[in-house]
Amino acid sequence: MIGLEYTSSQPFSSQEKGFRKQNLITLRVGGRGLNVVRIITTLFFLFIFSTIQAQKLYTDKGQVFDFKSLKKNKASIIVFFDPECPICEKYTKNLTEMDRKFSKEKIELYVVYPFKVLGAKSLSEFREEYKFDLPIIYDPNRKLLKKLKANYSPEVFLLDNKRKTLYHGAIDNWFYGLGRNRAEPTEFYLLDALNAFKSNQTIKIKYVEPVGCML
Repeated sequence: MIGLEYTSSQPFSSQEKGFRKQNLITLRVGGRGLNVVRIITTLFFLFIFSTIQAQKLYTDKGQVFDFKSLKKNKASIIVFFDPECPICEKYTKNLTEMDRKFSKEKIELYVVYPFKVLGAKSLSEFREEYKFDLPIIYDPNRKLLKKLKANYSPEVFLLDNKRKTLYHGAIDNWFYGLGRNRAEPTEFYLLDALNAFKSNQTIKIKYVEPVGCML
């Protein structure tokens, strides 16, 4: 049985409607008294811990992704990606090459899947078919998607170490419509923005509408 018992260094009068500062509220649980302040403090820290945990995302390989940790990078590239989107499938080789090249410069690339967890079989088949080995970050509640305001896959975001968006949108102009693409891209929006950032120059084009699958 759980009940509340009030203990005081001075007895209460019948006229008192409030509690004096020196009064302690004690919770009786199984005959033992627990200070309510201690209980509230414990619950508060449990709430904070659970909130921090909820902010963390996980990859299909069990790695932890925390948006705040991006401050350790010189810059970060976040790509919203859907393995079932035909345009994303076309960019798997490009993303792998970018990751290999820029990670040496402390510019990290992150692939984000803003839906529920992919089936193990379908993901394995996708990785095998496209030789795509980059970790895929699951964002099932779309917290990261909403934070960055992404709308398409693929859609790329270039962030500095303060997590400020420097450029976002299309990776390049390879696709100019759904199912319509050039033989090769002629404009490289992400690379141009990245090169300007590395050279401490102004990024002239900060957004180009992506062509891809709606998220």
